[in-house]
Order: sequence, then C-alpha cells, then structure tokens
Amino acid sequence: MPLPGESADGGSRAGMWALLLGALALVGAVLLILHPPELLLASPFARDRRAPSVSASPAVFGRSGQVRIQMVLPNESFEFPLEVQGDPAGLSYSWVRAQDSAAVTPSQPLAGAVVIAPGFAGVYRLEVDREAGHRIVDSILVAVMVPFSAKLGQSINGYRIGNYRSGIDGEAPPTPRGFIEVTPETVDLAVSKHMKLSDFITHDEQQDRWPKYVALDARVLDKAELIIAYVGAFRGGRNQTVNVDVHSGFRSPVYNRRVPRAARDSRHQYGDAADLAIDADGDGRVTWRDGMLVSLQVEQVERDFPQYAGGLGLYGNLNGVPYVHIDVRGKKVRWKG
Repeated sequence: MPLPGESADGGSRAGMWALLLGALALVGAVLLILHPPELLLASPFARDRRAPSVSASPAVFGRSGQVRIQMVLPNESFEFPLEVQGDPAGLSYSWVRAQDSAAVTPSQPLAGAVVIAPGFAGVYRLEVDREAGHRIVDSILVAVMVPFSAKLGQSINGYRIGNYRSGIDGEAPPTPRGFIEVTPETVDLAVSKHMKLSDFITHDEQQDRWPKYVALDARVLDKAELIIAYVGAFRGGRNQTVNVDVHSGFRSPVYNRRVPRAARDSRHQYGDAADLAIDADGDGRVTWRDGMLVSLQVEQVERDFPQYAGGLGLYGNLNGVPYVHIDVRGKKVRWKG
C-alpha cells in the first residue's frame, strides 16, 4: 500500500530508480577493480602529477650504456647526472647501502647534478626523497673507495697489497686514487652488464680474508662492454648473448710479481686492465679463433673510441684457452703472449 500522499505508480518509479543506481554502482566498482585509476597504481613520486620522475641520466652509463658503477673518495663532491621530469623543487637525497638499502646518511637538499659522497668506504645507491615519498636510483652503484693514503706499508686493514713501482715505458703512472672495499655482501654486485666486483679480485692466497680491496677504473669496464657489444653485432645483432669470463682483473703488486710473463709494471695493478676470454663465435668453446675475432673488435672499438686506446695482447696457444688483454693506458700497444 502506498504511503500517505504517494501514489502506487510513484512508488514503483522510485524503486526502479533505486535498482538502476545500485546496478550502476556495482558496474563502477567492477571497472575500478579491473581498470584502477593511475593514481592508485602510481609510485610515490607519481601520485602528484606535478611531482618529478627521477632516474639516472644515460651519461652515467658510459659510451657502452652498460657501466653500473662510479668510484669516488669519502666526502667527495661529484656529478651524479639525474634526469628529472617535473618540478624538482623540494627534492633531497641520501645514501643507502647497496646490499640492503639501509640508510647511512641524513637527507640533504638536491641542487643540480652535484652530490656529496658518504664519508666512509662502501658501496651505495642514491635515494631521492620528497615529502610524498622516496625512490632509490638502483641502476647505478657508487663505490666510496678507501684512499690510497690509507695503505700502511704493504697492507690496507690487514689485506696485503704490496708496493707500487714507477715506470711504464719510461713514464711513471699515477698510483690508484683508492681501492674499493669488497665484502661478502657486496662481492657479487654488478659493475657492468657482464661483470661483477668478484671478477676483479686478485687471485692470490688471501681468498678467505675479508674485506678485500680492488683498484678499478670505470673506463676499462666501458671498453670491455663496447667490445662485447661489437662481438654481438659481428654475430648478427647487438642482442646476441655473449659469454664472457674475466680471466684476470685487478692484481695487487705483490701478486703481480709472481704471475708468469706478467710485466713488471702491468696495468692490472692500476685497475685499468682486464683479461677477457670470450666465446666470440658462439659455439660454446673459447678457442684461438675466438681470440683473433675479439682482437679484431678491440681494434674497431679503439678506432671508434680513441679515448680508450691502450694495450692489446693475445695470450694462449692452439691447444689452450686463449684470452685477450685490454687496457686503457692512453696509447696503442700490441703484443702476443
């Protein structure tokens, strides 16, 4: 029976409207679940459309685009190129440990591309902060090195390095600026697309001693990745999978003296050399032919990128596993081992 003052037809129309509104609400809820608005899916920086998007600039990855580390000294001001889309006002930054993202420094204003490194050795990532949230720039590592001056006698923190001698071709190369401190937690961090910190540790009798210390120059990483890319292109495309083994990276001076056929002032001691065994033809083996193919690509890389001129040595024999020595000493030198 209709309520006082209400007709039967009016009550029916009201009921129909209520059912229609309820159905529309149900459809809206389903669409919200299947196609949530951008606001709900956005990262903290994207919640406010005026807030910036932050990432590492391509310039930080080298000419190859595959370098994953920068090396600096404690408290050093250096360029960390960032690409910021949106209003950068109010941004700040801090440093977190690479292995577990634990914060190690307080936040400070971000003004331009120059940042200040943490004051103690380790491997870190940059965290960019704003009021709405934070974002870790995880595509590039920053290694704060132990300064060379921290080497007391032949050792750093009990890890034996040895003494550096001057004189390569009559010239005295500078000693390394510092050494990356490597711990069990950081040893497998990638320093480039194809290489890890573990690839550059000296292969001496100190395998059970931690932390270890490594001299490393990002330019040799960039050159190696360019060579790998050229090998992939030679095999038919830059997306070809190329298997690479770093036969030798950093060699401490005390160890280098015991390496057969090693030059007295080998570039390995300065962190700007690497010995690479590469399966260049993709047949699953590393043969003398692979060494020759890699050597050809080294020549091409140095023609295209003369700033990476350096040594090229082909080692091994027809019955062994050959490898190619590369370095970035600044001038072209060739030999066979």
